[in-house]
Amino acid sequence: MMNRGYRMQSHQNKLIVLMICTLMVIASGCGFKLRGLYDIPSSLTHVAIVTEDRSSALADTLQEALESNGVTVDSQAPYRIEIVEERMTRRTLSLDSSARASEYELRGEVTFQVTDQDDQLILTPRTLASERSYEVDSSNITASESQEPVLRQQIRQDLSQQIMRQYIRIQVQ
Repeated sequence: MMNRGYRMQSHQNKLIVLMICTLMVIASGCGFKLRGLYDIPSSLTHVAIVTEDRSSALADTLQEALESNGVTVDSQAPYRIEIVEERMTRRTLSLDSSARASEYELRGEVTFQVTDQDDQLILTPRTLASERSYEVDSSNITASESQEPVLRQQIRQDLSQQIMRQYIRIQVQ
């Protein structure tokens, strides 16, 4: 009796694995890709990232996103993504009955442009933005304070994805 139950469980496991594999094949066949993965034109697979701020978290996030998509980030690349200005701001959205902030909005903005090795403008300066809001729980300040760094990172990732989408649409001659 135990042997029959074991065989049935084994058969069900095989069926589940087969169904998962079939779904993966169907999803890949219809062009499905995980978020953040792009088809990069071969002419754009080498780029430099230029910024005034050597400790720019946005530049680091952008480099990670580019490299995860098969782009080599190299100072001698034929194109440069220049981060002209980046800014992260926080503003109060609402107050509680004690006139303390109960909700904040984080907004990240970046102005960037793309140039070639001869400093010719390939993509004119553009400003992109991303924002998130979060509530402050006065009874759990520690948890509320830990939200902000996570949201700042999400904003940087969103801005990096936006920059990358604009970069890969460049029409090179």
